[in-house]
Amino acid sequence: MNKKVLIILILGFVLRLMVMFWGYHGDLNNNISWGTMGFVRGLNGFYEYDIWSFSAPNQPPLYILLFVFLRAVWEYVYDFIRSLNAQIPIFPSPFIWFWEERGMTFLVKIPSILADLGIGLLLYNFVKKHKPKYALLALVIWLINPVTWYNSAVWGQTDAIVNLLGLLGIFALLNKKLVFTSVYFTLSILFKGSLAIFVPVLLFVAVKQNYKPTVWLKAIFAAALIAVGVSLWFYPKFDLFIWLINLYRERILPGEIGFLTANAFNFWWLVDPGRTYDSIKFFGLTARLWGYLLSLGLIALLFLRLKKPKNEKVFYALALSALITFLFMSRIHERYLYPFFPVATVLMTYKPKLVIPISILSLAHLMNLYHLFWVPNVDFWEALYTNPAFMNIVAATQLIIFAFLYGKYFFNSK
Repeated sequence: MNKKVLIILILGFVLRLMVMFWGYHGDLNNNISWGTMGFVRGLNGFYEYDIWSFSAPNQPPLYILLFVFLRAVWEYVYDFIRSLNAQIPIFPSPFIWFWEERGMTFLVKIPSILADLGIGLLLYNFVKKHKPKYALLALVIWLINPVTWYNSAVWGQTDAIVNLLGLLGIFALLNKKLVFTSVYFTLSILFKGSLAIFVPVLLFVAVKQNYKPTVWLKAIFAAALIAVGVSLWFYPKFDLFIWLINLYRERILPGEIGFLTANAFNFWWLVDPGRTYDSIKFFGLTARLWGYLLSLGLIALLFLRLKKPKNEKVFYALALSALITFLFMSRIHERYLYPFFPVATVLMTYKPKLVIPISILSLAHLMNLYHLFWVPNVDFWEALYTNPAFMNIVAATQLIIFAFLYGKYFFNSK
């Protein structure tokens, strides 16, 4: 590995360790609870349990497997250090206290932090091959972007893991390796459904690449095999696929909050930032249906410029897909703009002038992430949100940037 790359990765890792304990988001309680329950009770029938310490699990099987594994690590490490403490008088007891109080917090954040670094390395290697003079810059931009380390190290969310798998799938497709794309995207969706937003564009590109029917069959078989291997832990029965489809349809995809917006500063925030359900009708159709129609329509138009799917256009279309769904779908959480940033980082190496609008989106997204989390506590920053106009300006800014990027996609060929 290039020495400069290694130094940058180490610095990125150290930065994340430094901010790891800035705050503790309530979402971590769910992850730790699910991991603990899975470790104690077992996985067979996991989703059918009635009693939970916090909320019932609404994440896919691979997600649950990760946190069950992390809970097992915590238990084994705890038993080991207690044993050492009993046998070796000079063993530092404060480490036991640290592990009791913060060990699980450390463990649940580490995979996302490592995924951050993994995404950075993937970006570097890809850009080095296609736009070598921007390779180191892409790595640095990714690792210092507050959107990334705030999400993984401060909040403890898992978006980096999902997007690492998704990025592997995208790069595999651009190298015309459909089976590997199928494997990585299946793993991504079995971990979290976030990157389903990329499927229309990637499927269009795959069709344009003219694979033989046998390759499509291999890709489908690989996806089915992985789905069985991951889900069998939770439902070891013959109707596994029906169970899995129902799990996504009834528990995972609908989400917990049926409001127009779940704290996302998007189009629906400007319509009504309150607790209005997306079943409300506009011109005879529900807001939820309008969200689907707007999103799918705007994404479908992107195909007009993908007749010859060159790398630059593919990354542009993927970035716009992420932005479209964030802005126009209902029930969107503030974190759901994350998939925009890995592909946008690559896009900037093809179109350096886009660094300004993409940077503005990064800042706007960070402001959205800060809302209701309030970490770190800064009175001046928090005071900004007491004025509804401030959040409306952030939402409107993101819509204006989208209009600019969408227009550039169609009307600026160079």
